[in-house]
Amino acid sequence: MGKKQQPKEEDLTLSKKEQKKVDKLSAQIPYHEGRGNKEEVTKIKEQVDAIWTKAKAAHAAQFA
Repeated sequence: MGKKQQPKEEDLTLSKKEQKKVDKLSAQIPYHEGRGNKEEVTKIKEQVDAIWTKAKAAHAAQFA
């Protein structure tokens, strides 16, 4: 009684704007991998991870 539930990972969804950014960035990864541009690939993956981290933090704050 009165316990706060932990947010579930499967309930986490990105906003429309965030999802569009992730899709656009994810589509660029194979292009840069094919060109051997490892620095750009890691940069893009870090951007995607940052978007997910921000969404997870917002989701957790919603249930805090």
